Amino acid sequence: MKGRVTSHDIAREAGVARSTVSLVLTNNPKIQIPDATRKRILAAARKLGYVPNSAAQMLVSGRSRTVGLILSRPDLMAVDAFVPRMVFGINEGCRARGYRLLMETVVDPSNGDAYLELAKSKRIDGLIVINPRKGDVALVKLIESKFPVLIFGSCGHSAENAVGTKDGEASCRATEHLLALGRQRIAHISYAALTYLPASKRLEGYRAALKRAKIPFDRQLFAEGDFSLESGHAAMKRILASNARPAALFAGNDTIAIGAMAAIREAGLSIPEDIAVVGYDDLPAASFTSPPLTTVRSHAIEQGRRAGEALIALLEREAIGRQLDMVPLELIVRASCGAETISRKRNAPSVTREDARPAFPPARSRGSPKRR
Repeated sequence: MKGRVTSHDIAREAGVARSTVSLVLTNNPKIQIPDATRKRILAAARKLGYVPNSAAQMLVSGRSRTVGLILSRPDLMAVDAFVPRMVFGINEGCRARGYRLLMETVVDPSNGDAYLELAKSKRIDGLIVINPRKGDVALVKLIESKFPVLIFGSCGHSAENAVGTKDGEASCRATEHLLALGRQRIAHISYAALTYLPASKRLEGYRAALKRAKIPFDRQLFAEGDFSLESGHAAMKRILASNARPAALFAGNDTIAIGAMAAIREAGLSIPEDIAVVGYDDLPAASFTSPPLTTVRSHAIEQGRRAGEALIALLEREAIGRQLDMVPLELIVRASCGAETISRKRNAPSVTREDARPAFPPARSRGSPKRR
């Protein structure tokens, strides 16, 4: 059939009134249509290749079936491989529920009404905001306006609807894994400024593990990164230039870890013999570094998918609140942490090259490894 298929064409094909076709195609809940008639109309629409008119649907339902995604730092799409994977997952979660995803940026974050203006200027039903900073004034205004907004992370507002994972707990367990391998002087490079809640939670987890082991926090062994390989490289160089060379590094994400590993090699040091390294996220590149990177698997795509589904649930008036344990996190043990080396030295059963440890149990080997 030539041209755009209309409700009149479908009515003629199905042998029903045009008004009945309109009721079925707009899924009007107020009018009950016999199931057999509904099926006949939908079959005719498929046969003719009918494409819904989204503007007309919006007029009937009051919804655009479009949600917005805001990145607080749009440049993250270019520097941090975690974010594109998560965005892919968000799109999948929304698409599965019949919603489209529109990515937007806030032109002037210092504008206290930036998010509100964006919400009003676009035909969107709700927003997802990734990695907001604590106390973001514009985001607080949006939350208090009651516009449907889902936060990945947190801005610290008591009324926020937020999703995420147990970053602090996972970071604590990852640090304990290094401690169990005999590494006491453990450095930490955050993946971002500590105004980002997940970054501060990962630092808290690292410090909690040190405290349990009665090891004081050494400020010289901590540095802030800024999402990128370059920032991880520069931060590791600063740590190595201090008088407190570490025996291990727990990096806030894999991108930071990979940059730091380059700095370690440039200093003439070996991984893991001189400095063991553990990352966070388990990006695809993690298993191809030299040596392969031990890391926390955070399931970026699945996190995104569930975040998308959570926003749709919020739009459908389901309670969300704070869901900070969306997916289970796993420690993936590879060669960079030195577990394999210690196992061979102690004649213990070798740790497999890629060993998933869902509950983050401490790494174990026969005998007590030498503390460093």
